[in-house]
This record gives sequence, structure tokens and C-alpha cells, in this order.
Amino acid sequence: REIGCIVRSLGCFPTEAEVQELLEKIEVEEPGGFVHLEHFLPVMTKVLLDRRFRPIPEDVILHAFEALDENKCGYITKDDLVKHLTQ
Repeated sequence: REIGCIVRSLGCFPTEAEVQELLEKIEVEEPGGFVHLEHFLPVMTKVLLDRRFRPIPEDVILHAFEALDENKCGYITKDDLVKHLTQ
């Protein structure tokens, strides 16, 4: 269940459907859904080398932060960021 988070922490941003495709390529043998590192590494190495999932473009990220900047002051305070991330 954490594969999407792991992949995204490596700078890749697949959709949930693409995460499911990755899981199909990785042999999941454990009853709890655990993935063995030796099964994950070859698949993820190929993903990284092929640059399969592009990072989110800077303008999209900037637009998202501009949407959170309610006062249009050019920055987001820690309190505002915490509020947006938790509500």
C-alpha cells in the first residue's frame, strides 16, 4: 500500500492506475502485500532509467501554491500551510 509513496519520494509521479501497473510487474508473494526489495529494485531501476514518470512541471506546482496564497502576498505562512494540509 506504500509503493506509490515510495515511488513518488524517488521523484516519479505516477497516477494510481500506473502504480497498480507497477505492482503487477512486481511479484507480491507475501499475504500482507509486502514487496521484497529484490523484486522491487529491478522494476524501479527500469522506471528510473527509462524516465517513465516525469516530475510535476514547475508551473503546475507554482499554480497550486498561488491557489493557497489567499492574501496574494507571494508566500504561504507555516500556519496556513498546516491548515491547508490538515483540513
